[in-house]
Amino acid sequence: PPSAPPTPPPPSSPLPDVNRQTTDPPCFPSSATVQRADGATAPLSSLSAGDSILAAAADGTLGFDVVSSFSLADPSAKAVFLSLATATATVTLTPTHKLPAGPAKVLKQASEVAVGETIWIASPAAGALVQAPVLKITKVVADGLHSPL
Repeated sequence: PPSAPPTPPPPSSPLPDVNRQTTDPPCFPSSATVQRADGATAPLSSLSAGDSILAAAADGTLGFDVVSSFSLADPSAKAVFLSLATATATVTLTPTHKLPAGPAKVLKQASEVAVGETIWIASPAAGALVQAPVLKITKVVADGLHSPL
């Protein structure tokens, strides 16, 4: 007699080791640094609500903004980040974090940026964002998820 067709397996549940980069909020690792209002450079892991840090405005100018008490700070998290290296700086952020890219400063997720593409990075000396071509992109695993503003 013919055998019955195979029964399809039940729908699988999400695996515990699901790639977190698709669910992590847009953040930076604990080791990422910012400039404080006094000019000192500090790791994100050292910030507290009320601290004043250098930030870019929508028009690309730089100014100081205050770290919110609603800011995300999870130093115990381990996450996948992308490091975008330029000739003058390396920016490390989650793949879903948006940053200005290209000549029109269009916001793109870090995962959408390609080697050779221009990104805009803070230049405290210029008081504005400056463009820099991405020379290398590296995937790294680092400690902490921080979104200070």
